[in-house]
Order: sequence, then C-alpha cells, then structure tokens
Amino acid sequence: MKQLKSGPFIRFLIAGASNTLISNYILLLLLSFAPIGAATLASQAFHAFGGYLASKYGIFKRKGRPIQYAFLVLFSWINQWFILKIIINLGVRPVFAICIIIPILAITSFLIQKNMIFK
Repeated sequence: MKQLKSGPFIRFLIAGASNTLISNYILLLLLSFAPIGAATLASQAFHAFGGYLASKYGIFKRKGRPIQYAFLVLFSWINQWFILKIIINLGVRPVFAICIIIPILAITSFLIQKNMIFK
C-alpha cells in the first residue's frame, strides 16, 4: 500500500488519466460495431503506446524494459477482454463494465511497472 501513496503513483494517475480516458473512449466506440476481442486489442494498442511513453519520460523517468512492457500489455488485454465479456454478458452496460475494470487494471499495471519494468 505504501507504493500507492508515492510520488510515482500520483504521477501515474495524472499522466494515465488522459491516456485511459482516450483509449477507453476508443473502446466504447469500437464496441458499438466490433467484436469485444478486436475492440479491446485496438484500445490496448493505443493505450500501450501512450502509456509506455508516459512511464518512460514522465512517471518513472527510466528507460524500462520494452519486452516486459509488451507482456504487461498482453496480460492487461487478455484480462480486460475476459472480464469485459463476463460483465457485459451479465447484462451490465459496456460503459459501466469499463468503469469496474479500470481501477483493477490500473493498480495492477502500476505495481508491475514500478517493481519489474521501470525498476
């Protein structure tokens, strides 16, 4: 929990807010006409590019490990896809399903980046 009260986490939240809003807006748009898997893949690709740059230059200010970051993106995409599918199939509207998933994926992503990728 101490890591979640640190300066990097605050920067992570601030820098990631716009990237997350934009990528999830893209996800919502894509969900209106594309399969869940394709929609989450496209939004995660956009999110990954912006997220790596933000982490490298603004949050952790370290080079990082791009291959590990790519695995984190894959992990996040798979989790988002499956959790979204389950929640939407339960009858929850996509916008609310995304709001449930964002905090879970954000905290997981931060901890993995801080302790493994941008160490």
